[in-house]
Amino acid sequence: MRKVFALKLWLPGVAFAQEPAAQDKPDIESQRNEIRADLVSVVYYSRYNLSYERFLQNRWSVGVSAGIADSEEIDTDFDRGYRNNRPRYDVTPFVRYRFSKNPRSFYFGEAFVSANSGDFKETVRLIDTDGSAYFVNQKSEYFDIGAGGGLGYKFYFKDQFAIELLVSVGMNFLDTDKSPDVISRTGLSIGYRF
Repeated sequence: MRKVFALKLWLPGVAFAQEPAAQDKPDIESQRNEIRADLVSVVYYSRYNLSYERFLQNRWSVGVSAGIADSEEIDTDFDRGYRNNRPRYDVTPFVRYRFSKNPRSFYFGEAFVSANSGDFKETVRLIDTDGSAYFVNQKSEYFDIGAGGGLGYKFYFKDQFAIELLVSVGMNFLDTDKSPDVISRTGLSIGYRF
């Protein structure tokens, strides 16, 4: 009789009990902000790139990335004349659309605008006062704005940590004689969503 009575008291408590971890765990869609750092760019290109993304309603998000390039290899190629431009800085606002309903693992499309700047070097022909011509290397800076788009894949583990793969490409518009023709946003990033 005592066992039956104890069982009647115990069963309702078990039926209505909630797991404390599930109650304390925030929903991923209620976390609207994310910061990311690109790992591949740091390792291979000595380019430091940080991003902030804000998640909106209906699968849309907006954000901005900022990058600084400091590659000894690119600097050497620029100084030796193997390349005529050396990208230094960029600020890139973007808008994204998530293709799937699952907010924890999804493909997305991206459109971006990039404001970028760097150094430019060209060999120019000058004429001396006596009429003889000679060539010199002249360095200058460039500033350009470009736009493009791409595709990516992102997944979350523990609902806060993100891994993102992005392949995105675009073109510069304004100072095309000095700036790179093609701009790219390709990388593997890790992020934190809060």
